[in-house]
Amino acid sequence: MGKAFGVNKYYFFPSRKTFLINKEGVLIHIFDDVDLHTHPKDILRFFN
Repeated sequence: MGKAFGVNKYYFFPSRKTFLINKEGVLIHIFDDVDLHTHPKDILRFFN
């Protein structure tokens, strides 16, 4: 799966990314830079 979504950076260790997929299964946004301290707020801000 990591290869399919392009998240494998260091062999088998994936980079942190979040994929937002709507109920129809369409990818609507990719968060490439995930900051663990602000990520929940970043996602909520996307929807506002």
